[in-house]
Amino acid sequence: RAPGMTMFRMPIFTWNVLLTGVLVLLAFPVLAAALLALEADRKFGAHVFDAANGGALLWQHLFWFFGHPEVYIIALPFFGIVTEIFPVFSRKPVFGYIGLVAATIAIAGLSVTVWAHHMFVTGAVLLPFFSFMTFLIAVPTGVKFFNWIGTMWKGSISMETPMLWSVGFLVTFLFGGLTGIILASPPMDFHVSDSYFVVAHFHYVVFGTVVFAMFAGFHFWWPKFTGKMLDEKLGKVTFWTLFVGFHGTFLVQHWLGAEGMPRRYADYLAADGFTALNTISTIASFVLGLSLLPFFYNVWKTAKYGKQIVEDDPWGYGRSLEWATSCPPPRHNFVTLPRIRSESPAFDLHHPSLRAIDETANRPDTSATVAPGDRQE
Repeated sequence: RAPGMTMFRMPIFTWNVLLTGVLVLLAFPVLAAALLALEADRKFGAHVFDAANGGALLWQHLFWFFGHPEVYIIALPFFGIVTEIFPVFSRKPVFGYIGLVAATIAIAGLSVTVWAHHMFVTGAVLLPFFSFMTFLIAVPTGVKFFNWIGTMWKGSISMETPMLWSVGFLVTFLFGGLTGIILASPPMDFHVSDSYFVVAHFHYVVFGTVVFAMFAGFHFWWPKFTGKMLDEKLGKVTFWTLFVGFHGTFLVQHWLGAEGMPRRYADYLAADGFTALNTISTIASFVLGLSLLPFFYNVWKTAKYGKQIVEDDPWGYGRSLEWATSCPPPRHNFVTLPRIRSESPAFDLHHPSLRAIDETANRPDTSATVAPGDRQE
């Protein structure tokens, strides 16, 4: 660990990965135990999941105790990615660092208390408790949105491709979060459970976090990985085709679910009235699939014809430590261990004249972050 790298000077991405690891340790053993018990039932007649012991409902409890934290195991690292990107392209330090950390801890803690909202229609769960806890987990998620928007507020925003993907993440994940609030209410959930409304909600949450933030991270760190910048124009083409294709595919599925189309059905009658919306969804799904082609071409073109980057920070306003070394970094990263005195070490190194502004906004006692001798030439 670099000297001065305290817990509250770590990048938010690192915090999110830490808490993801904690959730993995809590959730995966339960799934492993449930699978072993199921195998024991099938191979050795162990009778763990006999109807007298809870049967399929016991399996659902064990599976969803893993399954809902798993959503946040998937999502938290990608929350961290966009949190690293917003400050760079807003030309501002992250707004509410401590609040973001606290919100992430709260999400991790609450995620293991809400599993039975997947089981409202079974009639075998305490509806008020699990509904309340599901509403409650929306609060730290809202804090994250508040901080992301606060980071951009009155910033000098540059809509380069990583920022574009991150804003797309905000829009898409907001839709998914709002439909999650609907599903947290048992009367609403009874109406749309196991319908295409739930399919749409799931894809807005998972696709909205994973895919949009993943592409944001690809474009953001690609020069650091490879020493070459992905093409901006192709990146924007990829974004807009994927954005339109995704929302065209899944937005209409909310209406299909509200109209009563069950999930997992291979076919339906023309008289059901689902044909038009399903046709729109199908056409848009092809657009969604085709949107990956510009990205693959972009990767090939950059690898073959891209210019080698000579500066440490091609974006100009990178804040975390990787932007204080070359692109790509050497095996040893730094000649000497850098000294850390804030959560924005690379920014402090490259913009010493602006350091005082950040110090006033964040912590007045911080000083230079990386000594000149620490910089990798």
